[in-house]
Amino acid sequence: MMTLAPVRADTLPENTNYRDDGCDISSSCLQCPLPVCKFDNPGWMRRASRHRRDESVVQALRDEGLGVAELADRFQLSSRTIHRILQSDRSGALAREQVIPDSPTAGLQMRRHFRLPDPFPPIRMPDRVEIEHESAPGFSSAVGF
Repeated sequence: MMTLAPVRADTLPENTNYRDDGCDISSSCLQCPLPVCKFDNPGWMRRASRHRRDESVVQALRDEGLGVAELADRFQLSSRTIHRILQSDRSGALAREQVIPDSPTAGLQMRRHFRLPDPFPPIRMPDRVEIEHESAPGFSSAVGF
C-alpha cells in the first residue's frame, strides 16, 4: 500500500512548475509593463497603436500644416481615413477615446461572492392598549399620600 504525503491546500493544481516565458512585449509575464495582458484583451493593442497613429496625424496637420493628400502619403493611409481621423478630432472623440482598457480583475474587489440575506420584515407594534385595573380591597387607587 502506498501512502501520500499531506500537501498544502494552496499549492498548484498539478504541483507543476509553470514557466514564465512572456510574449513579444516582455520576456516575463511577472515583469510586463502592460496594464492588462494582451492575451486577455487582444483588440486593445491594435486600438492603442491606431490611437497613437491618429494623434500623430493630427499633430502633423497642426505643426506642419500638411494637406490631406500629404498626410495620406506620409502615413500611407487613404484620404478617406485621414478625413475620418480629422473628423474625430474635431468632434472631440479622439481625445475621449479610452486607450488603456480596464483590468478584467478590477471589479473583483467590489463583487460579492455570496448572496446577501433577505432583510427581516419590519416589526409591527400593536396600538397602545389602556388596561384599567381595579384596586384591591382595602387600597385606594388615589395616588396622594
